Amino acid sequence: MGTPPENIHPAYHAHVYFDAESAARARRLCVAAARALDIEVGRFHEKLVGPHPCWSCQLKFDMATFNDVIPWLDSHRDDLTIFVHGLTGDDLTDHTDHAHWLGDPIPLDLSIFKK
Repeated sequence: MGTPPENIHPAYHAHVYFDAESAARARRLCVAAARALDIEVGRFHEKLVGPHPCWSCQLKFDMATFNDVIPWLDSHRDDLTIFVHGLTGDDLTDHTDHAHWLGDPIPLDLSIFKK
């Protein structure tokens, strides 16, 4: 893992990455996170969405829950990769400068942010 995420933004997304083989594990992780942490779970995208190079499910949380969410996700993620980023309104910066990984980093498709 690279630099651990820091709690410096008002809001965050965590994207749980998965494929056909790991989809059931990802779904269990996201459902368990919602129950244990009272966070919002987005759709399970079994296709590429946005800059994400894998299928993914988005978790939404804020600064108040960050210190509970990050260690919980890291200790329960098994071998799933989770991309975490702050939300500042600048999508490119959020997905680069404000980006952190739980697990192995995977290059994003940042071309969607280019004007």
